[in-house]
Amino acid sequence: MAKVTNTGVHIVEGSAAAADTGGEGQIWVKDDTPSTLYHTDDAGTDFRINGTTVSAEQATTSGTSIDFTGIPAGVKRITLLAQSFSGSGTSEWLVQLGHSSTTFETSGYLSRYGRISGTSPATEGSTAGFIVFNDAAALLHELVVDIYLQDVTNNTWVSSHIIAVQSTTITAYGSGSKSLSAALTAVRLTHVNGSDTFDAGAASIQFS
Repeated sequence: MAKVTNTGVHIVEGSAAAADTGGEGQIWVKDDTPSTLYHTDDAGTDFRINGTTVSAEQATTSGTSIDFTGIPAGVKRITLLAQSFSGSGTSEWLVQLGHSSTTFETSGYLSRYGRISGTSPATEGSTAGFIVFNDAAALLHELVVDIYLQDVTNNTWVSSHIIAVQSTTITAYGSGSKSLSAALTAVRLTHVNGSDTFDAGAASIQFS
């Protein structure tokens, strides 16, 4: 039962909103860790209203992929931030979307990047994820990927990104879209070939 004190309103946590009632919305607290404030409209659509959450930073110094899981329901925007990171080879990077900690969708993406490099521009596309340019092994890259919910019914997300390569004149940009089979709860940074490894830097995500 909710209670009101002289310093605030206390709402007991729950796993989901109560049953929908026509003409009425709900304010409730989801039992995440930490808890999350939601508004649910009278059609049963959840809207997360906690503001922006910043994940713990993960080192991008080993392994073939970096996973961010536990993204709560109702998130409408996710930003992936990777700082001074590099890989062991030249395979392009991929950002893939998932709906559990172990289920990442690896097909059905519409994705392309363009590279600006003096007089040698280049483009490349992928259906396996949002493709991101990789210049060369051991070179450090700075990356920002914005991922937005475009359609709630079909779980369709669109992306936009920019990446810069340190010690060069190279900048690349890209965009894409993907409809998921379930609500998004995870984001993965990996390589196209699935075998190159990370060897420098760190990454985190923000969501709201």
